[in-house]
This record gives sequence, C-alpha cells and structure tokens, in this order.
Amino acid sequence: MTDTNNSRDLPVLIDAEIDEDWMSQALGRPGEIVSMTRASIGTGQVGENVRYELTWSGDPEPGGSARPDSVVGKFPSLDELSRQTAQATGAYVQEVGFYRDLQPLVTIPTPHLFHLGDDLEANRFVLLMGDIREADQGDQIEGCSIAEARMAVEALGGLHGPLWGRDLPGEYHWISARDGERATGHADLVSMLAPGFRERYEGRLAPEVLRAADWVVEHFYAWATSFETPTTLVHGDYRLDNLLFGRPGSESAPLTVVDWQTAAGGHGPADAAYFVGAGLLPAARREHEPELIELYYQALIDNGVEIERDVVERDYIRGSVSGLSMAMIASQIVGQTERGDEMFCVMAERHAAQMSDLEIGDLY
Repeated sequence: MTDTNNSRDLPVLIDAEIDEDWMSQALGRPGEIVSMTRASIGTGQVGENVRYELTWSGDPEPGGSARPDSVVGKFPSLDELSRQTAQATGAYVQEVGFYRDLQPLVTIPTPHLFHLGDDLEANRFVLLMGDIREADQGDQIEGCSIAEARMAVEALGGLHGPLWGRDLPGEYHWISARDGERATGHADLVSMLAPGFRERYEGRLAPEVLRAADWVVEHFYAWATSFETPTTLVHGDYRLDNLLFGRPGSESAPLTVVDWQTAAGGHGPADAAYFVGAGLLPAARREHEPELIELYYQALIDNGVEIERDVVERDYIRGSVSGLSMAMIASQIVGQTERGDEMFCVMAERHAAQMSDLEIGDLY
C-alpha cells in the first residue's frame, strides 16, 4: 500500500541530511514534527535502514494524514563497494520500481509506503515505510521453524500468482528479460567470481560444497535456460533476513516481506526452493520439503495459476541451484563482513546439500 502524493517535490536525501522539516513534508504534515531520533537497524549489505522516532506538535487533526510514532527509512548502502555493486546490478532501480509499479499488483504482505523519492542517475533513493515494531527479523544463520517456513512459502502465492505469465520486461523498462544473452552474462560472471569464492572459503567449506560450486560453474548456462514454468515477478533474495515475523498477539502482520532490490522477472519455484534450502536446517528440510513443495503448488492454484504439479516440482528442483550461485556471486561483490561471510558459507552448505538430496544432476 502506498501514500506518496508528496514525494516528487522533495530533494532525495541520505539519512545524515534529513531533518524534522523534511520528514514532516515527506509524511504530509509540514512543520508538525518537532524532534526525532534515529538508529540504524537490520542486517542488509546493499542498503542502509534507519528507524526514526518522531515527536509531533499538538494534537492530530481529525481526518488528517497519518502521524506515526516511528518510520523506517531505506537508503543506499554506506559502503562504497556495495553502492557500486548496486549501481552495476540495478538493485536500487529494481527496489524503486517494485514499490512504484508493482507493489499495488501483488498480495504478498509488504510494508506500508509513506514516501518514495529517487535520483537513480546519481545512485540515490529514499523510501519511508511503516515501522513494524512488534515483529522479529528472521535469522538466515539460525534458520526458522517449520511453522514460519509454511507461512513464508504460502505467501509466495500472492507474489507469483497475480503476475504469472506476464511479459514484465515488455511492460516495465526496469525489469530485465530472462533470455539467453542474460544467462550468458551471468554464466560469465559466475565463472569469473568462482575462484575468489573458493580462495576465500576453501578452509571453511567441505570438499563436497566446493564440488557443488564447480558444478554450478560448469552447468550454469544450461541451468539458467532450462526452467519450464512461465515467468512471473520474483523476489530473487527470498530468505529469512528479508522476512519479518509478527509476534504472537501483536498488531503486526504475521509476515512482512522486505528488501526488494532483487525484484525481477523470473521463475517462481526458484524463490520457493531458495527460501526452503537456506531457511531450514538440513534435517528439517529433508523431513518437510515434500510438504512445502505441495503447499507452494496449492498457493499458486489458489492465486489463479493453472499448471501441472510435476512442472512446478521440476522447477523447484532446478531452483535449488539459485542459493549456491547467489552465495558465490554476492560474497564477491558486496562489502565483506564477518556475519556476511558466515551467512554465505551457511547458504553454500545448505544449498549444496539440497542440490544433492534433490539429485539436481538427473535433470542435466
């Protein structure tokens, strides 16, 4: 849901430049914020998230626009390498495009958007969103419960179903086509970055994980061009760090999905496999994966998709590769952190195991 009628008249600022006057205007109540505090939140590596606690003057007028106690602002990363990566990959273009063009078309739960401003030629943007205070961010390293996994997988029906089969690149200039040329470019990128991935993590990852990474390099183009399902809108990085789970008994939604910098046209089952492969610990995944594939399939059907289950399942198996390829690429093109290294290793381990368990090699 958006409410951005005032967004085009304000300069696109970074966190350090924002004051009470700008914030008041962005929220549609000029001059009414008398003070605010700010604090960095989240674990994102390509964007910077800041919580603003707001103090308002006087009493709200009946029927006036919202006066929230706090909002969350999202900005380009403070890390220069991460900002350059975002510019090269179009990450900021994709997030702005999602909130501007596609958020109203899907039913997957997303934050309320108060304000959107962008100067993408200068690699700048600002999003002001509702602050989901009574929720906990998922932890990619710790993993999640099966109940949380069911919720996350079922929610994907509201993302993939409404735009299933649409020619999104033809409708929106910022969405890249998933064609042979793009697959070739990504295959070249994986080949280029794979030696750095191996060099950095060879002492941390087991030989079978590194062999799985070698398989990805060898088969990447064939893998990327073999999906059978029609394209739709995908999140592209649908994992626990980008999910907020509402606390029991709170007013927060049970699930809210954030971080749309990888929103793109793609194949829906890959989002599902990516989440399940990294979000559940391997033993839990092996036990519950068939159930979760069925749950995802039913969510598609409930959202108006007509497709055979075996087609969805084959593309889910193909999607198991996406998490390892993401770890191989992202670990080499964003700023390095201790938590980031641990997260990429965990992703690589869990998705290598998932690829093996699902016998990905039988499809190639």
